[in-house]
Amino acid sequence: MATRSMSIYALKRGVSVEDALRDDHDYTETTRHSSPIEGLRIFIKRGKQDAPWWKDYLNLDEELTQGSNSAAAFVPSGKRIMVLTFGSGQFLLRDDVFEHDFGTRVVLNAVDPRKLKSTETLDPDSSQRRRTQIPYDGDLALLSFAGDASVLKSLTGKARSEHGDLVRSVTGASSLRVTTPARPQDLDILLARLRKLYKSKDFLKEFPDVNQIRPVTDPDVVASLDQKLASAVFDVTAPIVLTVPDILDYRDETFVQFSGRGISPVFDDVYIKHYREYLELRGTDQGTFSADDLKHDYLVLLDGSQAQRQRWSIYKSLVFEVSAGSSYTYHFSDGLWFKVATSLIVSLREDIDPFWVDADLPQHEWESEAKYNEEASKVLRAVCLDKSNVSPKGQTSVEPCDILRVDSKIPDLVHVKIGTSSANLSHLFNQAANSAELLLSVDQSRVKLKKLIEKKSDVETATRVFKDVEERNFSVTIAIVSHKRTPEKKSDNLPIFSRISLRRSLRILRAMRVPVSVQLVPDATNRSGRKKARKPRTPTFS
Repeated sequence: MATRSMSIYALKRGVSVEDALRDDHDYTETTRHSSPIEGLRIFIKRGKQDAPWWKDYLNLDEELTQGSNSAAAFVPSGKRIMVLTFGSGQFLLRDDVFEHDFGTRVVLNAVDPRKLKSTETLDPDSSQRRRTQIPYDGDLALLSFAGDASVLKSLTGKARSEHGDLVRSVTGASSLRVTTPARPQDLDILLARLRKLYKSKDFLKEFPDVNQIRPVTDPDVVASLDQKLASAVFDVTAPIVLTVPDILDYRDETFVQFSGRGISPVFDDVYIKHYREYLELRGTDQGTFSADDLKHDYLVLLDGSQAQRQRWSIYKSLVFEVSAGSSYTYHFSDGLWFKVATSLIVSLREDIDPFWVDADLPQHEWESEAKYNEEASKVLRAVCLDKSNVSPKGQTSVEPCDILRVDSKIPDLVHVKIGTSSANLSHLFNQAANSAELLLSVDQSRVKLKKLIEKKSDVETATRVFKDVEERNFSVTIAIVSHKRTPEKKSDNLPIFSRISLRRSLRILRAMRVPVSVQLVPDATNRSGRKKARKPRTPTFS
């Protein structure tokens, strides 16, 4: 029996056809059909017939035209309306009228978990998006999906045998893409079954991890959460953080400034307090302040001479969490909202907190991360290896550590990072794991480490450390320098996606049987103060 492919959207309950249409659409409703589908309404858009670009490019004299027609068919089904789209028919719909998890949820319930073909995932910690495909039937493990660290954006596979009469293959995201043998007169049966699959929670038996982290894409939900975000800016008790949404090299001198409603003074570091004061000085009305304002105000990064290096919207630079009851927490990071299962937060705490120790490194009192590593090494009688490299020739540079403590029973590789932004911490955690793996597996790297220590310390120390590393007799310390005064909260001091990244690195280190600990080092610098001696400079935007 012939099959057809179509995309299906589920309108929210109570949304009519007229409610669903974009105000600026250029589709035309047609009644010229004799379809047996009850209550069917069809909107079409005729594609413009043009010659393909390669006709002129190749100087062809043939009469060639091409164009694609589009349509959206609205079909009543139960207490809601389903929309079948063809071509670019989805662009007829407003973004806030359909169920944004419909496709994914139906696929999870309908697909054979052993006959998957591809996934599209998002790593919230690094904002990396990837598509993984396999040339044969497989499961999520073969598709390299990590439910406690990745967001499932789309899933494709063959339907279970019990659905084979109506559905052959399925792909799910906001919409559901199906290959179906269903005839028009069978469409009501197909849609009824899809609605039932959408309601079902059976997928949690086969895919228990996919519900750990979910992107929030429904505009109505995002709008409600965005208002909470905007209100939190003025709430000094709210768990909201302003951070640079990118990896920074703290060895370089940097300053920050705000723009969007005039230029602010220059500050040493990024603090939500400063942005709040900036708004108050500009007479911003808290009652009308919205997420749109956050998108049009900017965090400007300046170099040591106070010339602009980069800028980001305040909206993209905020980190915020808000509870959604006992089961979920909404997390905002890098301009995106995520729904995070409380069970994941609890498991992260259980997995990470045992590695958390009281700080035994000097508090930070210097002007930069590089200076801290240098001075703390002196205090500890340690070897400063900041900016050094032990990777083999021709490979990406890898620091063995920032501070090498050699006065303890075994060498301790200390990795240091100032601040708790997700991007910086992810880099820190990966560096700790990559360094240990390199030193354990590559002879050349251990030799390079020995030579570095000989130059910065002495031959005896270098020889001892070399032997200990060769025998897997060393430890790793991950040191996070922060103004936060809540060390008792342990891992809860970190953004949720940083905790996920940290757990991944801790597991890698433990698998290598490397003792590892994490500590929160007090930052005693007055990084919240503004630069009095420097005249604010108006940034230039390209």
